[in-house]
Amino acid sequence: MKTQAKVGGQFGQNGYFYKGGQFLPSTELPPGTWKIGKKFIKTGKEQIEPFVYEVQPTPFSRSIFSMIVGWCTISDKKLELRTGIRSHNGEPITLDTEIRPGVKGVLGKDEVPLGEFISAYNNGQRWFDVQPNVDAEYIIKN
Repeated sequence: MKTQAKVGGQFGQNGYFYKGGQFLPSTELPPGTWKIGKKFIKTGKEQIEPFVYEVQPTPFSRSIFSMIVGWCTISDKKLELRTGIRSHNGEPITLDTEIRPGVKGVLGKDEVPLGEFISAYNNGQRWFDVQPNVDAEYIIKN
């Protein structure tokens, strides 16, 4: 089986066009597909602001808003930590409370203080890139 596209380009078995010399896929999955264990990770839409949805920049990007809005109030388009909230074990949730974002049930390597997420959101950042706590396999490159 030929592994590179012919001069002038050709369509791979997945139906996508590949320029001459690009490696052809060995699967029918679309370009940019990632796999963690047996789970395929695809991009989708997430809420990045109240009533605003966007497609994730990468399959491992998570919307800061969707991750923390449950612990926050919104005032003048800024997030603030709600007062008096507690975790599942009764501990108070503060700006120093660390959360570990994940993708498709796979937790990330990093724990991030809630205050950092609130500050990042209020300064205009909308996405956080999760580094999975397991090896992810990049199935098909663009």
